[in-house]
Amino acid sequence: MFVPLTPLRCLHRAVDLFGKKIGVVSGDRQYTYAQFGERCERLATGLAAEGIKTGDRVAYLSFNTNQLLEGYYGVIQAGAIVMPLNVRLSPQELVAILNHSGARVLIFENDFVPLVEKLRPLCPAIERYVTTGDQVPAADLTYEELLDKGHLERAGIFKLDEMSIAELFYTSGSTGTPKGVTLSHRTLYLHALSVGCLFKDLETMVDLHTIPLFHANGWGRPQA
Repeated sequence: MFVPLTPLRCLHRAVDLFGKKIGVVSGDRQYTYAQFGERCERLATGLAAEGIKTGDRVAYLSFNTNQLLEGYYGVIQAGAIVMPLNVRLSPQELVAILNHSGARVLIFENDFVPLVEKLRPLCPAIERYVTTGDQVPAADLTYEELLDKGHLERAGIFKLDEMSIAELFYTSGSTGTPKGVTLSHRTLYLHALSVGCLFKDLETMVDLHTIPLFHANGWGRPQA
């Protein structure tokens, strides 16, 4: 039997084997692996309820947060492509990336409200602006409202094409304009296995994730 290689299997394994353990700590919030998995599923179905379809790009303007980590699973469960943005880029570079990618949704932290206000009139393809914090005029809805539009539904991985694109990153543009780099489901899964082989004391280890998630897929940590 052919089983597609997808990072969604990493999430399912964590939920099934370690569901009651604390899996994610973000600021003053913490979630068990089971709770984290439920939020990912609600994000996936919430995005679908908002009209996101296979191949659509969902961009994030965010530091390392649980919401961004949830995007690594919820967005791709929806069949879409997760696109974390480099928060250090200039407004002009971000406008170029968002328009080039054709992103339909931008999820952002309220720290970036002044920047988002500049992006809105210059990025006509973006249909929904979602804040991960309290409601602000720059947002169409909050992240928790987006999750409320969803429901619990585990991804059917056998329907996935492991060679399809799961993530899209743009380079920093140090040698020219930023360029899009795509990563497939299969690539992410195999990379997660190689990174996981470096871990020690798996039952008790805690990983302090200091690498920006928007940088090179967080070096494989989001899946491993």
